[in-house]
Amino acid sequence: MLRLRRCERMGLTTIDWVIMAVYFAFVLGIGAALQRYMKTSADFFLAGRSIPAWVCGLAFISANLGAQEVIGMGASGAKYGILTSHFYWIGAIPAMVFVGVFMMPFYYGSRARSVPEYLRLRFDEKTRGLNAISFATMTIFSSGISMYAMAKLIQTLHFLDAPFRRFGIPQAWIFHTGIIVSALVVLTYIYLGGLTSAIYNEVLQFFLIVAGLIPLVWLGLKNVGAGLV
Repeated sequence: MLRLRRCERMGLTTIDWVIMAVYFAFVLGIGAALQRYMKTSADFFLAGRSIPAWVCGLAFISANLGAQEVIGMGASGAKYGILTSHFYWIGAIPAMVFVGVFMMPFYYGSRARSVPEYLRLRFDEKTRGLNAISFATMTIFSSGISMYAMAKLIQTLHFLDAPFRRFGIPQAWIFHTGIIVSALVVLTYIYLGGLTSAIYNEVLQFFLIVAGLIPLVWLGLKNVGAGLV
């Protein structure tokens, strides 16, 4: 039987704020450093078609390790158990392999900049428009859910309560501040460095996520109750 422990509020020390400041400076610095290479639309939207395959692969994996996966899949695992892993084993992984082996050669050979553009070349403008609208709608909802989950986590951990109290800012604004700040940071480095900046920032976040999840998984397995492994 698992013992429920009372969740204690977290507090950030000086070193925590320094690490966060260095991280944000590094993320924005990548965009600023790459800005001088953004000379054409191909450089901005396609990264000049010069990014190595392994870098693109890491960025793709990192893009699928966001708040929805870390928080959502964790919650699904707590509720449904090992069945949650079948989402990737049966659904996501075969789909990724299929796209990489069978679909990517067509996309790359057509020189299309996006799936909607490829559909316009393959079919017609109506097909492109339908796919573009549906994909944009899905992206808006998906990004909104990711930012909501991240802001909810920040609010739940309470580590920003003390700074907000010190400056007389209502605690309710922690949630909104998390969403606004994250959106502005992403908007800034993408505006500066385009797709290249987005990819290299994803690679950076991949290593940070893995470095954080490995000890978390070990601690979780270590503290699992008897008979639950």
